[in-house]
Amino acid sequence: MTRVRRLAKKPIFLPEFVVTLVRTPFLPPRYATFYVPLEFNKLDMREYMKQVYNVDIISIRSFVEQQKVTREFRDGRPGYGPIRRPKSKKKMTIEMTEPFVWPEVPKDLSPWQPDQFYRHREYSQEFQESGQPSASAKPLKGESDAFAEQAKELLEGKTAWKPTWQALGLRYDRPALAKLSEKTTLEAKVSQLKTTKEGQEAPVPDVKVEESSQSVESTPKDKTS
Repeated sequence: MTRVRRLAKKPIFLPEFVVTLVRTPFLPPRYATFYVPLEFNKLDMREYMKQVYNVDIISIRSFVEQQKVTREFRDGRPGYGPIRRPKSKKKMTIEMTEPFVWPEVPKDLSPWQPDQFYRHREYSQEFQESGQPSASAKPLKGESDAFAEQAKELLEGKTAWKPTWQALGLRYDRPALAKLSEKTTLEAKVSQLKTTKEGQEAPVPDVKVEESSQSVESTPKDKTS
């Protein structure tokens, strides 16, 4: 009497587990390795391959990989947290009736947008480093590059230097800056008087001098007969 293996007939949609195929170029073509959940057994793997991919399996070998002991990250610094062991992984190697050859690695990765992935990874690393306690002692890369580029343009004559108040569009006719405007005007007129050539009459600036509020007492004259 021939023994017939009965497979599961109940369909399962959207299962709550993930089976990951591992690239193993060192194995023969009829072997394939998968990472499976810890609760997965050999019968589940056989039915999964048959129902989903219509692949017949000759034998299955399974083993659990124990992960290395590590430390949790505390305050963004490795090696300062409590000791822990990550969750173990279960690996299954199946032997198929027909060979399976891995496709060649694509050379053009543009359909998968690798540039966006690298930019996001770099941004994530910078964001994590900015939250560390030692981040305040490190120079800001973006600001230093901007200052260097601005200094290069000034030396090459591409842009003209402007004081801060002109670059920001400030005006001295504002009430808050009225006193500062009068002071700069007076200093400019005084410096103009000092720089005049000898023998040349310098124009007398129209400078308003406020009278002192303090009264000056005059000394009494001696009365002479």
